[in-house]
Parts: sequence; structure tokens; C-alpha cells
Amino acid sequence: MNTKTIELATPQSRIYAFLADIAIGTLTLGIGWLIWSVYAWGKATTPGHQLLHHQIVNVDTKQPLSWEQMAAREFLFKGAIGGILSSLTYGIFSFADAGLMFREDRRAIHDWMCSSIVIQESENSIGKIRF
Repeated sequence: MNTKTIELATPQSRIYAFLADIAIGTLTLGIGWLIWSVYAWGKATTPGHQLLHHQIVNVDTKQPLSWEQMAAREFLFKGAIGGILSSLTYGIFSFADAGLMFREDRRAIHDWMCSSIVIQESENSIGKIRF
């Protein structure tokens, strides 16, 4: 029997990816981040995750998310819903969301909402999923 295993991205590297996304967005007034994101979502990643060699895959199938699923993950789940819940809880939601990445399954609240996990690609398999 062929068992498939994947390496989850560490919580620290996910935080670095988030900070990279913020830096790219700030330095380019959001325009550069958006343009890069439109391209990166087709590869199931974000600009920050791409810099750290992460890919976002479906938790059940281990297949990369589609462009549409990535757009929903970033704008609907992380952006709109996350932003509203964070505003209503004075930022507590954002800390809870980030804090859940330190669990064994390393899934944040937005990962649960869109059935995703963030995996670490190996240096010699950029663009592929290791199983």
C-alpha cells in the first residue's frame, strides 16, 4: 500500500509568509500584491507563501486549490469574514486565527472554513506536491 505523506508548513514560516504579503502590499500600495496574487492563485499560493515555497491544498484530497478557491480563501474567508469578526472582537479573532496554527494539524480558522492546509514544498520540487 502506498501511503501519502506531506510536510505541513511550520507556524513560523506561515507567519513570515503573512508578513511578506503585508510588506508586498504596503510597498506596492496593494496593486503589486493584487497583480502577483492573480498569478500566484493559479499555483495555489499567495505572494508571501510563494516566496517561502508553500502551497495551499485541500485537506481531504491533497490537491492544490483552484484559482477560484484561492480567491475565496483570500478575499471571502480571510478578508471579509476574518475582517468583520476581527472588528467585532477588537482583534481577538485575528490572534485566535493565528494561534490555531500552533496545533498539531496547523490549520487556522480560515483553513477550516475553506478546507485547506498549507504544505511546505521541498527545494527540489518547487511547483509539485510531495506525497
